[in-house]
Amino acid sequence: MLDYELCAGMPADAPRLAPAIERIITAVGVTPDAVTADRGYGQTSVDTELEALGINMVAVLRKGKVSQKRHAIETVDRFVELVKWRTGSAGRIAALKRQHGWAKTGLTGLEGTRAWCGWGVLSHNLTKIAALRN
Repeated sequence: MLDYELCAGMPADAPRLAPAIERIITAVGVTPDAVTADRGYGQTSVDTELEALGINMVAVLRKGKVSQKRHAIETVDRFVELVKWRTGSAGRIAALKRQHGWAKTGLTGLEGTRAWCGWGVLSHNLTKIAALRN
């Protein structure tokens, strides 16, 4: 995980994706070839913004019934593969909860939640790095 952000309230997902990808590009110095996210990001504007950043494959499902043209896009093998990979993130979150005690936090407020999530991200990243070293 390269970027995360917690905000007060319930801000819309879609307008937050391109800025997050820009922060990742700045931090890493490389533009990702593909981006995937959940349906909350599934808007034409998101695809347009990410393609403008140089992303070749934007694999984000749309809400509701899609057109035949969109269905053709969403059934391309690479698109399906990326969506399945993203779906696996729920399993990674469950593993953090199970293996690292990442349950409800005793910390309070937005800052406490930010700290708790930050430790979860660090734990996940360290687990992945350790697996690469073996």
